[in-house]
Parts: sequence; structure tokens; C-alpha cells
Amino acid sequence: MSARYDAIVIGAGHNGLVAAAVLARKGKKVLVLEARDHLGGMLGDPDFRVAPQPYALRPEIARVLQLDQKRLHGAKPVETLAISSEGAPLSIIGGQVSGTDAITEHDYATFHARLGRQAQALGVMMLQSPPGLGKASFGEMAGLARMALKMRLLGKTEMRDLLRIILSNAWDLLNDEIGDGPLAGVLAMDATLGGAMGPRSPGTVLSLLYRMASQSSHGHGLRVMPEGGPDALVKALSHCVTSADGEIRTGAPVARILVDQDKAAGVRLHSGEEIAAPLVLSNASPKFTLMTLLGVEHLDGEFVRRCRNMASKGMVSRLDFDIGEMPPLHHGGKIEHGQRLVFAPTMEVIETAFNAAKYGEMPERPVFEATYDAAAKRLCVTAQFTPHDLKGGWTDDSKSKLARSVMAALEDALPGLSSGITGSRVMSPVDIETGYGASGGHWHHGELRVDQLLMLRPFDGAAQYRMPVKGVYLCGAGAHPGGDISGAPGFNAARTALRDGGH
Repeated sequence: MSARYDAIVIGAGHNGLVAAAVLARKGKKVLVLEARDHLGGMLGDPDFRVAPQPYALRPEIARVLQLDQKRLHGAKPVETLAISSEGAPLSIIGGQVSGTDAITEHDYATFHARLGRQAQALGVMMLQSPPGLGKASFGEMAGLARMALKMRLLGKTEMRDLLRIILSNAWDLLNDEIGDGPLAGVLAMDATLGGAMGPRSPGTVLSLLYRMASQSSHGHGLRVMPEGGPDALVKALSHCVTSADGEIRTGAPVARILVDQDKAAGVRLHSGEEIAAPLVLSNASPKFTLMTLLGVEHLDGEFVRRCRNMASKGMVSRLDFDIGEMPPLHHGGKIEHGQRLVFAPTMEVIETAFNAAKYGEMPERPVFEATYDAAAKRLCVTAQFTPHDLKGGWTDDSKSKLARSVMAALEDALPGLSSGITGSRVMSPVDIETGYGASGGHWHHGELRVDQLLMLRPFDGAAQYRMPVKGVYLCGAGAHPGGDISGAPGFNAARTALRDGGH
């Protein structure tokens, strides 16, 4: 073997970098191996990002890592514009909305604040290892106790309300509270984005609360963008690793996790190079980590069956449109750099798109979010409900069809946009799967649904980050608490490995 380290982290996505930084700051000799030529995983490719609009890295993690705030200068909440075919877009920042009547603004703010309080009660578990289904440690039970206390402090009325809605669907909740329309469309998009569930699907309130549990100094449930964009976050995290004497290598795809006497022994690269380490943390998806990198010969039959049955078929495609100058909106005003546009005028439109996708078909009317990158002169679109298992497959023709339908919707809101487009690119769920080791092309490495959360994430028997082979851990979005740009899975996995003795 060419070298020996205390720990190897597979994948330099944000969770991998967080895990490596935590280990390195505890004196471990750490090596991060990234298959691609850039850091940051889905967040980090400046030419074609899978995740162009991050949520907030949890402030507790930033404090532990002593994240250089100068590198995240000017971080501020992203403004969302809810595009409607009937009038000017609504502007939304957290619970504040403008562009509608005073009663609607007040009702939305009140509802959003209540959801935020309930999400914060659940959010106590975000930076805790989930308790085991059998024997749970004192620390794990203490985490549950803290969450129970937080829920109790909501008061009897709100606690009962949380228990009533937590497993229900976003459609019913939003219709009851604010009615269908652009505001409900934005929240329903947040509840379903990246997954294979529509607003009527049971459990989508829980996924909405999970999103709203994200925190920053600006509040809860906000996407926060540093002045330097996603690159600033990636550079800040990589600096945390290297400043603690951790090493990072790009262009170093891992072919195999090496095992000796049922313990991790290191990794073998595609080049044939072998690197020794008693601790291996994988930021790749659970299926790719277990079935490809580790191998079924190290797993029992029931474990393999559960892994194969894990729900992880993605429904998100990414499109970039190069444009010299953005035209004005149909109802006046211009799109500013970094603003988020949501094209989901009603929950009905979202549900209709999902109905097509669940049968393997492309929706006639896509629902998506978009952001304008003025520096790159690029409109970045995230199209929801474009199924991984598309009938007929993801061919050049099917990608062109998706681009045309998205452009038609954009043209309605931004007349003249298509005439200014100088280039475009499409990345299907299959492309995401191939490029990023995300089985099924799923953003979150697996559905955020009731049977794949907490002590069941990614599936029964594989929770708490530890895998059946001693020294192998999951540290990516497939582990608790799941996807989005929070850093929590990497942080929790590294702390679990350290508690286990770090080897």
C-alpha cells in the first residue's frame, strides 16, 4: 500500500468535507478522495452545478469547525419570487411576503411562524445520532428527551397540532391554512423538491418541516447564499480540512473499500493504488457504498435485500441556459442576481406533474425553480418530477423535449427570453446517478419519507452511520438527517466514529 492514514473520506461533497474537518481537528490523519476534478460534489461544479441554491450550513457546525466567516462574507437569505400566470410575482423571504393583500400577508406570516416553531422542536434531533430500534445509548435517549421537551414547550395547543399534521400531506395542510395558490405552491415545492412524492402524498408535511428545521443567523427554513455563491461555501469547508492538516485529492475515484477480517483496511483506487486506513467514511449514496464499493460478500442476505429495496429513484433534472441579458418580467421588474423563481402557481399543477412522473412520463407542464447567475450569465433551472425511469429512456430527444417545455414556461413569465439564449445543457437523473455515485440519481440519496427517517435512515439495520463492516460509516445525505446543504450527516457520522474509538 502506498500510504497509511487514520481515516479516509470518500467524496469531497460538503458532507464529506465536514466529516473530514471534524476528524482532522481531533488530530486524525485524514485523506479525502474525490473522483471528479472539483470539490463540493453536487454543490461544487462551477460549470454545471446539481445544487445551485444551497440551504444553510447549521450554525452549530460552523462554530465547531471555526469556519472562517470572512470566506462566507455577505451571506444573506435568498429571496423567492412565486411566479403566477395571473399577476405580478409574490416576493417571499422566510415568513414575509409582499405583493398581495395585507390579510394574506398576515395569515402567511402567522402560519409560517407556527411551522417554524414546530420544525425547531423536531430539529433537536438533526445533530444527534438517531436511537437504535433495540438498545439505545444514554446519549441517544437524551436526544429524544430533548426533542420531547421542545415539543412540550410548544404548549398544549401547538403540540397537539404538530402531532395531528406530522404524518399528513402538504395538500390538506396548505389548503386548510392558506388555500391553494402561489404561496401554497412554493411551500409544496419545498415539501417535495428532490423526491418522488407529490403534495397529496402522506408524509410530505414532515419533509416540509425537515426543510424548515434548517437554521442560520437569519432564521429557520431559509436558503442562505454567501456573496461568493456556492463556491465560497465549498472553499470555506475545504480550508477547514487543510488548515487542520487534512489532505484532499481530486481525480481519485475509489473502486473498492478494502476489508481484512471483517474490518475496514483502506481503499483501492481505479488506478490500482491501495491506501490503508482503519476508518472509511463514504459520502456516496448507501446503495453505491454498500453494493459497489464494499460488496455484497461482506453483507448478510437480509441486509442486502433491504438495501436493494431502499426508495431512491430521483425525479430532478437540471438545466442551464446561457443568456446575455435577462429580459424584464411580464408584469414589470427585472430578475436580480441570486433571486429564486418558483414556477408552481398552484398545488394542483404540482400534483398533475407528479401524476405523470409516477408512471414514468414527462409532465406536459413542468414545475421548477430557477435562479439567475449574473456573473456566469446563466439561468439555472431545477425541474421537478422528471422521472429516472422515463419511458423510452433519457435520450437526446427527451432532454430536448424537457428543455422546450421549460423554456415555454419561462417565456410566459419572461417574454423574449428564448431569443437571447446562446447555449443550454440538460442533466437528467440518470446523468446525476452516473456522475455523482447517487443511486437512482436521487438528490438526497434516498426518499425523505417516514420509513426512511431517523432510526430507519437509510433503512432498518443501517442507521446510526455504522455499517456491518467495522470501521465503515456513511456520512452523506443517505444517512440521518438526510439531504440538503446542512452538513449534519457528515458532522454526526464523524462524531459517531470518534465515539467508537476512531478506528
